[in-house]
Amino acid sequence: MAEDHLSQAGRRPSSESRRPARGYAGGVRRLLVGVAATVLVLFGVAAGLATWLYSPAATLAAVTRQINEATGLYVAAREGPRLFLTPRPHLVMSGVAFADRNKALQIEATELRGNLKLLPLFAGRLELDSATLTRPRARVDLDAAPIDAPGAATHAAAAQAGSMAAQKADDFRLGLVHIVDGALRLRREGVDYAADRISATLDWRKVGEHALLTSALDWRGERLQLVFWVARPGMFLRGDASVVTARIDGESMRLEAQGVAQSGANARFSGRVAGSAASAREALALFTVEAPFPGPFGDAEFSAQATIAPREAAFRDLRVLVDGNAFDGELTVRQEDGRPYVCATLKSDFVALKPLLADAPPLVGPDGQWSPKPLDLPDLTGADVDVKIAARHARFGRLTLDGASMTAALRDGALDLSLAEAEAYRGRLKARFSFKPAGRDLSMHAVAQTAGVDARALLWDSFGKEAVGGGLDSMVTVDAHGESVADMVRSLNGRASLTLTDGEIAGVDFDRALRRFEKRPLSSAQDIRSGSSPLTRAQATLLIEGGVATLEDGVASGPGFTLNFTGAANLAERSLAVKAAAREADAMGKPRDKGLQIAFDLAGPWDELKIAPDPKAFIRRSGAAAPLLPEPPAEEPR
Repeated sequence: MAEDHLSQAGRRPSSESRRPARGYAGGVRRLLVGVAATVLVLFGVAAGLATWLYSPAATLAAVTRQINEATGLYVAAREGPRLFLTPRPHLVMSGVAFADRNKALQIEATELRGNLKLLPLFAGRLELDSATLTRPRARVDLDAAPIDAPGAATHAAAAQAGSMAAQKADDFRLGLVHIVDGALRLRREGVDYAADRISATLDWRKVGEHALLTSALDWRGERLQLVFWVARPGMFLRGDASVVTARIDGESMRLEAQGVAQSGANARFSGRVAGSAASAREALALFTVEAPFPGPFGDAEFSAQATIAPREAAFRDLRVLVDGNAFDGELTVRQEDGRPYVCATLKSDFVALKPLLADAPPLVGPDGQWSPKPLDLPDLTGADVDVKIAARHARFGRLTLDGASMTAALRDGALDLSLAEAEAYRGRLKARFSFKPAGRDLSMHAVAQTAGVDARALLWDSFGKEAVGGGLDSMVTVDAHGESVADMVRSLNGRASLTLTDGEIAGVDFDRALRRFEKRPLSSAQDIRSGSSPLTRAQATLLIEGGVATLEDGVASGPGFTLNFTGAANLAERSLAVKAAAREADAMGKPRDKGLQIAFDLAGPWDELKIAPDPKAFIRRSGAAAPLLPEPPAEEPR
């Protein structure tokens, strides 16, 4: 039995011993089938290429005809096409040039490499599936003539929507185009534009199907990434609406849009747009657009529902973040008499105004005097602007405003800034500033008005001083011009009227000094320079001419005193010289008959003002010290 089993085992191998042999045989058969198929394909391709391999002229004619039908451009090559079978059928042309009929567009490329469609080769047809242009150099001069290239896109645009011609145009097959290390030089309306190191891919298989363009290029010193997608290019070209998406990404800015667009006579885009930039001013400069106002416009972001046409753009549901400020509202940009016009209505919970003036020249130089540095005036002639801003709270430095209504208007380079109304320091403020460049000079006109403003708080937040307090009513009007801040201050002309009620004068105690003047006149000279004086009412008028403000009709009154003062403030030299006389009065501020009087001077630089009582008046009042004064000169006989 054992022998029988052994003999059977020797005659019939197990299934495990048979599997490797069968797998090996199957692999060999698959390899042979693959090799045979490859050989057949290559044979078929070679048979299809036979005509073109032996006729370079026919190959060139076939390639140029396809490019012309697709793009409308004429093609010339320094060398005829060279055909290759591996790694896939393709052709190579060196020294290729393209041009439209008017030669407004001209392209010269080092090489064109075209991959061929496989199936048409079996029928003996040469059809490009994709093309790669190496180092193309494109020159476009739209000032010389318009581009005339009647290709597939032009035929699709000319066809009537819904017609057989439109359907035929939409069925035209295109393919892929790759750009490697390209360059563009464009001239339009006398302005030259340049883009370098262009790499791009246009994936557009059929005119009526979606098209996608991706690109990267150097533009004005920055590397930009571009994406543009159209859902229905044929419809878009004919003026019908199509969904589109566009995006631009750079080192300093980002811009994207998604919506519905159409071309032609009713060209427009409607959809959502958004963007951001480290500096909006620098981002606009990439597209040769000047910012209409001075200022850094840093850390900018925006989003809006936009409707954009060739001559007008409207942005609704606008949200803007810039310089730490947030705005909501609407904005419109349009062409008026050949000039851009910008109109915006914005609102905000809080606005910090100081960043908007960050580029303004310094008012004071290192020596503490008005800056003599020539003004570097920005060019504001590029557009006309009207901007209205309503802010619940606004701040300029330490100055705070509530319920502020502000406007900024720009016309032919003249800037007008207005604070129409605002609540501030328990009162109300209004102001208007107009600036107009005139050659190297800057002309300024300013008007400011306060009503019931807390003078103490206003002075502290403005200058860090608390010289007087009370309700301030004022009106100031000034004009100035010059090449520098110092020149403008020296040229100041205008008028100011000031009224102060129910307040006090800090650092001076007139009532105490007058009460002690008769008993201890010498020590009262020290009393006048301490304490404070309650103030019932004070008013003054300033006439400003040539940078000097002359004080007229200065009067003040309070419990126990009245005050008269005259003098001048040299605004150019930042100094003050005032002579004042305090007179004894009753509790209501009415002067007493034959009341005592103290004269003193308030003089010195603005930052170091000093009160100096008239020493002779105090010495004369002192019985002990009066003999120390020299005798007045004898009066000459008449």
